[in-house]
Amino acid sequence: MMRRPISFPTTLRSRLAGAVGVLVLGATLLAGPLAVDVAEHDLRAVLGGQQYALLSGAAAFLDDQLEARLRQMAALAAALPVDARHDPRRLQAWLAERTADASEDFVNIAAFARNGELVASGATMPSSQPLTAAGRPYFEETLLRGRGIVSDPFQSRLSGAKVVVVTAPVFDDHGEILYVLAGRIDLQHARFLRQVDALRPGGGYLFLMSADGVLIDSPPKAHALARLEETPGTQPGLARALHGFEGWLYGDDREGPAIVTYRRLATTGWILGARNPEAAALAPLARVRRTVLVVAAVLALVAGILAWWLVRWGLRPLDALQRNVAAVRHEGVDIDVLALARHDEVGELGRAFHDLVHARERASARMRAIADNVPAVIAYVDRDERFEFTNAGFDRMIGTPPDWALGRTVREALGEAGYTRLEPLIRAALRGEHGHVEDVRSDDATRHQMIDTIPDVDQEGRVVGFTVMAMDISERKEAELAQAASEQRLRLIADNLPVLICYIDRNHRMGFGNATFDAWLGLEPVRLPGMHLAEVLGKPAYDAARPRLKQAFEGVGATFEMPLQAQGRHRILEWTFVPDVQAQGRVAVAVAGVYALAHDMTRVKEAESRLVQMARFDSLTGIANRRLFGELLGLALERVRRQRQVLGVAYMDIDHFKAINDTWGHGIGDEVLKEFAQRLAACVRVTDTPARLAGDEFVVLLEDVKGPEEAERIGAKIVDTIRRPFATGAGELAVTASVGIALVRGADGPLPTQDQVLGWADGALYAAKHGGRDRWVVRAAGDVPVAAAPAAAPQADARMR
Repeated sequence: MMRRPISFPTTLRSRLAGAVGVLVLGATLLAGPLAVDVAEHDLRAVLGGQQYALLSGAAAFLDDQLEARLRQMAALAAALPVDARHDPRRLQAWLAERTADASEDFVNIAAFARNGELVASGATMPSSQPLTAAGRPYFEETLLRGRGIVSDPFQSRLSGAKVVVVTAPVFDDHGEILYVLAGRIDLQHARFLRQVDALRPGGGYLFLMSADGVLIDSPPKAHALARLEETPGTQPGLARALHGFEGWLYGDDREGPAIVTYRRLATTGWILGARNPEAAALAPLARVRRTVLVVAAVLALVAGILAWWLVRWGLRPLDALQRNVAAVRHEGVDIDVLALARHDEVGELGRAFHDLVHARERASARMRAIADNVPAVIAYVDRDERFEFTNAGFDRMIGTPPDWALGRTVREALGEAGYTRLEPLIRAALRGEHGHVEDVRSDDATRHQMIDTIPDVDQEGRVVGFTVMAMDISERKEAELAQAASEQRLRLIADNLPVLICYIDRNHRMGFGNATFDAWLGLEPVRLPGMHLAEVLGKPAYDAARPRLKQAFEGVGATFEMPLQAQGRHRILEWTFVPDVQAQGRVAVAVAGVYALAHDMTRVKEAESRLVQMARFDSLTGIANRRLFGELLGLALERVRRQRQVLGVAYMDIDHFKAINDTWGHGIGDEVLKEFAQRLAACVRVTDTPARLAGDEFVVLLEDVKGPEEAERIGAKIVDTIRRPFATGAGELAVTASVGIALVRGADGPLPTQDQVLGWADGALYAAKHGGRDRWVVRAAGDVPVAAAPAAAPQADARMR
């Protein structure tokens, strides 16, 4: 005996009742777990908010601690004794004492000179390994900003330790940076997280990382300096935190689901994070979930049965409507039977059938009105290429009465020329392909059209016709041509300006460049788009421009000078960076790129150099003139007082120089002056500065003279050097010089003026002249001569002294 197949209800009422019963059953089953999930979500939000509040407090505390370290280093820099600034051993002892006092904060405090070389260190450092901070970000940034910073973590090149450095600049009396003090914090023994450990979540832990994801502190100390994504158990949301996200989020990592919170430190930009495992945070809800599932199952069964019965009872009027519709359709009953007197949804449905026919007619009329009034030609063509619909625009285009083209073929309506233009589109549309073309009407060369064909495909995939739409785009074409002409004119102007003009995007790549790049750098403009700025300018020039480029991308324009070597020519370019600021939303703005212009300032700088040379150096002899000598003498007098040194000023002239001019002429006199200046520059020390005051009067600035004996040797050397015959256009001439040297010793009290020092040196020269010329005299400041060399036998007299 064969078993009958199971039959399912086929009426709408039965199917809908069964479906509603199943849906109610399922919804009730899902309601309980969903409620628990909602509670879990809300609890997770509460825990995340609490955890973020605690983390914000911890971040504020760490900010205070880092600020305290910066203030501590700044106080050390301010307290540096004056005598230790120029005495490395004194500085070493002072730093050793301060390092011992700050051992709980810094494992070492070191001082680096402005060139980056290590000058002194509070801890003993291996002498065989010279240490320099040049190139280190913390050192360069301190010099650039002129204030202390907290560095990102790095590994010490000398000790191999994982450290963070706190810096502070030391300024000299002129406000220039003399040293950079650097306090080193060993991350292996740092107490960053230990100080806020009480704020960590129960069952979780805190971690601290730099702004680029380098781990600074965490429970496993061995992971310090590792990138967080490379360590076990990478935290959820790490990429978002590195891009500025602050707050809490929920996610999975290798250790399981957890609530993870991020907060950025204001002082350094470091990121403080906390991880709270979900198992520990949401443990109470696990027991509630099991109870809810049992209760939900019982309620779901009862609700499903009740919903099934109610639907079947409520849909009985729909059965009556279905019978009336069948009577109208198959028995010819008047449609008025559908206008039921019921005031419920079924009655509304019956009355809606009455309105459908009228609504369809009204919709057809509206669509025709829209089609006739759009600024385009619209038509429908069947598979036999005959028009079934045309709008008023079509009739206006071909100049025919309304609906004239209906039933006619495209060839008949448009003529042979019009059909030939559209034939490729017609063939493509009948193959089921969309067509698009922009062309010029053959009867009017100034009119442009955009024509589209859209295939009409039935349910079986056959093309039964296609719709044609054509629009007049003459105004748009004219605007495009005008814009292209304007761009061409601007490009022509930019290419003929003697200025580098380019656009740099946020990745420091070129957007465009003018033709001057080809003339100056040998780079064709077509090659520039996409090239990195380092490839265009070279690595040294790019590195020099990067700080100003960074400033421009922050929205602040920059102008600076930079040398550039290209195509065998040295240029000095004045660059101007103009930010391309674009609005984002109503308030926010962003710099999309930077416009860069570079003027060639080489000739201007050469002219400036020549002017400086002319203003500060003697045009005949090439040595310093009175102005430059006065500037150098003033600075030297200041150094004498600070450093307690001895300064000497040698004043000299050529014996009987007027006789040389009177006898041989001023041309020979000029030759003697130039040769005198050359010999004077060659015989003095490299640290001394010879200068011509006027005529045959010369001076030499003698710095750091060891005493009268050294001054005597210098005076003797000058006199002996000048005694050798001078080769001139008039033959060899015997030339001698008289030299007066005044010595000034550094001491407390007011400095002598430049005129006083020159007066003392001139007095010594006067004494040498009265002693017979061709000799030297040394005089202490304000005193009688301490030494003099006679003319006849200077070496013998010197020995007698």
